[in-house]
Amino acid sequence: MKFLRKTHLGYLNCFYRWTFQVALGTILRSKLDVIAVGNLNIDLIGKAERLPARDEKLLLEEFVKRPGGGAANFAIACSRLGLKSGFIGCVGNDEFGEELLADLKREGVDTARIEVVDAPTGLVFALSTPKGDHFLLAHRGANSFLKPEDIDEGYIGGAKLLHASSVTPEVALAAGSRAKGAGIRASLDLGAELAELKKRDLLGIVELFDVCFMNRRSYKKVFGKKPNKKGILRIFPEKLGALVVTMGSRGVMATDGSRVVVRPPYEVEVKDSTGAGDAFAAAFDAVWLQSGDLKKSVEYALAEAAIKIQHIGGREGLPIMEELEEFVRERTKTKH
Repeated sequence: MKFLRKTHLGYLNCFYRWTFQVALGTILRSKLDVIAVGNLNIDLIGKAERLPARDEKLLLEEFVKRPGGGAANFAIACSRLGLKSGFIGCVGNDEFGEELLADLKREGVDTARIEVVDAPTGLVFALSTPKGDHFLLAHRGANSFLKPEDIDEGYIGGAKLLHASSVTPEVALAAGSRAKGAGIRASLDLGAELAELKKRDLLGIVELFDVCFMNRRSYKKVFGKKPNKKGILRIFPEKLGALVVTMGSRGVMATDGSRVVVRPPYEVEVKDSTGAGDAFAAAFDAVWLQSGDLKKSVEYALAEAAIKIQHIGGREGLPIMEELEEFVRERTKTKH
């Protein structure tokens, strides 16, 4: 009898745990708008008059430590814009990992799918100059533990959009495939690893997504030429909703396959470009989800990036939606 009672009790405990997990999954599915997949890093940001020469010791004029990681920056930018955000990724079992988790929670980002692993938390050193030169060194650390199976359809199922940023080809493939399986939209911010793929393999992944972001260097690497209006229409992947190419001081070129939008950047004082691309992608996706308007999405994304680069750190200065709308209104008045 004792054996039977213990066995029954074990079954009940399992049942209760399963019921709780199902209920939790349902709650999370009902509350999240966007989910980001990718890196969590600590950013070490330095500013110097110029980049160092080989074997040269150069003193930094400024130095700060900030929470970062492309996908994490995206999730927080979306959260500040009023979207309910979640995150899928890995951090180390160290003080940096604790700091990053605490920061995401403070910003209202759901951390239920962040795994703490036995490895150092990801680290990035960024060096910039007044002339706009930018130099990055990164150690993936815990980020390298992110696996395709971490993207759970049960978790992403009720969201409006899944965003993958600077992930491996295997994780990108899983993100695009599972977003389609769950019937939700997906966007991809191309990273260095994906840009190294053969064109055919890359386009096979890109076409699983609704929006693809890349910079002009990645565009040239993949397609063998600089972005231009005619060329971007010719190479546009037919299953993609929008292709967005950021071109630094030249602004942005974006297409939905039928028209091309080209916009220069807003003129502001640049203090630090760290995280500008993540902020850009967040605002683009937020407006794209709401309106489907390519021109408006580009305009708001440029405004978001312009606000961001006036602050040091990947998340410093990220606006709420009202601030973003006010920035666009004021710049529109100035034009007229």
